[in-house]
Amino acid sequence: RVLRGLGARLRGVTDAVPFRLDARALAAGDAFTFSTDAGDLDIIATPAGTAGYHDLSRTAATIDLDGMRVQVASIDDLMRMKLAAGRPKDLIELEVLGALRDELDRQP
Repeated sequence: RVLRGLGARLRGVTDAVPFRLDARALAAGDAFTFSTDAGDLDIIATPAGTAGYHDLSRTAATIDLDGMRVQVASIDDLMRMKLAAGRPKDLIELEVLGALRDELDRQP
């Protein structure tokens, strides 16, 4: 329902492709890329280097996002995913995430 409310549509698909946006379709795949009214959205059920949601939720931070509580992967888990993906852009992000983690560790 949330994805439909955001006007989600398959990103990069120009022809009419039969795709029903529902829980059954999402459960059948592991990765989806959407364009939405709020911007691009990638959904990855099992990110590289993880065992999926239950693995990541153990150390996730819960934040308030405009009145809605959401879980966000920890910096260490983000770094683990970037390292496992191994793409050049992910390896560059490892340095940024490492610096962020160091900065957060220095805060009282």
